This record gives sequence, structure tokens and C-alpha cells, in this order.
Amino acid sequence: MSSSQTFFFAAVGDVHGHMNRMVSHLTAWEERSRRPLEFVLQVGDFEPHRHDADLAAMSAPLRYRHLGDFAAYHQRRRRFPWPVYFIGGNHEPYGHLDLHPEGAELAPRCHYLGRSGVVELNDLRVAGLSGIHREATFTQPRPPLAALGTASNKDFTFFNEQDVERALALGRADVLLLHDWPSGIIQPQQAAGFQGQRRSASHDLVGNDYARLLVDALQPRLVLCGHLHRRYAATVAHPGGQRSHVRCLASVEQGADAFAVFQVRGADLQEVAMQE
Repeated sequence: MSSSQTFFFAAVGDVHGHMNRMVSHLTAWEERSRRPLEFVLQVGDFEPHRHDADLAAMSAPLRYRHLGDFAAYHQRRRRFPWPVYFIGGNHEPYGHLDLHPEGAELAPRCHYLGRSGVVELNDLRVAGLSGIHREATFTQPRPPLAALGTASNKDFTFFNEQDVERALALGRADVLLLHDWPSGIIQPQQAAGFQGQRRSASHDLVGNDYARLLVDALQPRLVLCGHLHRRYAATVAHPGGQRSHVRCLASVEQGADAFAVFQVRGADLQEVAMQE
């Protein structure tokens, strides 16, 4: 990251198909702050369902399956005001996304980064890893797309060893997008807030070691996560003195805690107040 330009970008937590709500919140910030956003980064569970067939390929209880807003953007009845770059979470139409394992533009200004991918945005190198971790299948290939309908939809939601190796081979990143959190980021004084939760029976079980491996290896300035539907901030210190600032975001349905805006000024990258 070496550019001397100054610009702003946004990060968004789990969208779950509520693209219109995401757009409304961020355009309101632009109007209040009188500052344009260059692009938006999203951390999975975006749910870009085009139609019922996509919905049928998603892993989720029936009560959570809804088409959402994406069809209007795919059909060009609506348009994202800025480029949106997203990774996959554990509630996605992987029957569609896995047609593009290296990533693709799925609608105008809407880009999937693939199972593991990288993009250069205004001299900012943004890397991402899609999916969540399951140790039992980590060293195994995912089922082929032809198995959809016979294999469990959940089997498509996990990253594997090959995905992580490809992400490690990216070499470096200024920003790293993950769905689940890296392990080892919960401060002891905050441990009580993570006890007995559905996805965190105890604070030391939050996140996964492979996400942390990527943070330690790529040493990004900024790590963005979703999945647990709660906002949290942490810092990971690296042996050479570099630091990775971790920002975990809530879901769009929860409101402001799902959003963050960052200013890039030369080599400096910092979060700015959403209420500006």
C-alpha cells in the first residue's frame, strides 16, 4: 500500500440477502459525511440468490431461507452505488458460487473473490478466504457440483487445506477478509462475554486456527470478519513489530454494528466514526 491518495471504503458484516438495507445505510453515511466511498468489502453470508434454485443450494434451516434482494441487482433493476467485493460464508448458494472458484462479477459492480482470492483496489491489496472450518473434512476435497442434491449442502460450506494453501501463496495483504474469526483474539478480561454462546462455548474456542494462520502469515494491516453476529475489535501483534487490527462485524439486520468505514491516507489506514 503505497499510494498517496486519500479515500474511504466500507466494511459490512453478514448481509443475509438484505442488500437494500446495506445500500441504504452506507448511502446515508455518504450523505451525512459528504464523503464518497470508493468500494465496499463484505465478509460472507452475503446470500446472492438469483432464484429458487440458488436458494435450494444453500445450507440453512428452512425458516432462514429467503430470496432476499440480490435478484433485483442481478437482473439490473437495481445497481450497487459502488463496487462490492465479498467472500463466501456458511450460508451461500455454493451451487452458483462454485461455478466461479477463482471469483467472478456476479452482477454489475458485485464481485465474488472466490474460494481464496485477491484483488488490488486503489493500491490496497485485499485477500479473502471463503467458508468456515471443519476439521473432519479439512484435508479432503469438497464434493463435486454434480453431487448437489445428494451430498449435504453443508459439505460445500467448509474451506479445505487447498483453499488455505492458495491463500497463503498470495504472499501478503493489506486487508484480509474472513468469515469466521481468527483464534486467540479474545482478551481475558472479555472472556465472560463469550461463554455459553451458540458458536463459542468458551472464549478460547472462538474462531479457528487456520484463519489465525493466515493472519500471522500475511500480516495484513486490517482483518475483517463476520459469522458470530457481534461487533468486536482486537489487535494481533507480529514478531517483527507489525500489527493486524481485527474488526469483527455484526449482521446487517442488527443495524450499525454491522458497518465500519475506513480512511486510507497514503500508508495510513484507520477506522473513522460512522456517526460523522
